[in-house]
Amino acid sequence: MPLDANWVSRTSVYIVRHGQTEENKQKIIQGQLDTILNSEGERQADLVAKTLKDIPFDVCYSSDLQRAADTAKRILSHHPGVELQTHIAVRERYMGDLQGHVWEKGVGHIVKNGERKEIQEPESPQSVKERAMKWWNETIVGTTASYVLIVSHGAWIRLLVQGLLEDRSIHAGHRVTVGRCLNTGVSVVKIPRERGRGQLLQYGNIAHLREMDVDVAEENGDESGISQDSEPRRC
Repeated sequence: MPLDANWVSRTSVYIVRHGQTEENKQKIIQGQLDTILNSEGERQADLVAKTLKDIPFDVCYSSDLQRAADTAKRILSHHPGVELQTHIAVRERYMGDLQGHVWEKGVGHIVKNGERKEIQEPESPQSVKERAMKWWNETIVGTTASYVLIVSHGAWIRLLVQGLLEDRSIHAGHRVTVGRCLNTGVSVVKIPRERGRGQLLQYGNIAHLREMDVDVAEENGDESGISQDSEPRRC
């Protein structure tokens, strides 16, 4: 029985969260602050780079924030022919006046003596989802590349994948669920180059860290307020 040509001509998209920053470790909300990898984050980035070294990437897109771009550069050190392309649309969720604060102190900074101060509001999860989906549809859908690397941030990745599941652009593979994406977590989406639904093969995989007994920051303030409603459909 011949293979469906639409199945054969598919693009594999690897979506990686950046390595750990000192702000991750201290549970500080980063949003679009331009923070850098700490020594543990550099180690995490080198480990995920080693894990992905044999994937023949054709193209790489990254957030322009340093923590993501530096993670991408470490991955691309194994792929010298691939150019790093940074995009503002791949940035993390903007967290307004909460940026630079731990969650509890950030809320206290906004509400003082029972009165709410005039503040820069965080970008809503729906707004981030729409931004991520617009970029995906303009940049990834219809690509002729066989292997694509995207390096971004926890909330952005989670909301993008939720959006793709909600509009049925993709469906989740067996036992694949969507939740918090930890530092250097690897998600893989396979999409057709012409028509049809793609598939989420894995989400936030950090086996490369678990195998080396690397500490991982479990919390991410930038994901605060993101609904758990968007569960992967098993179809």
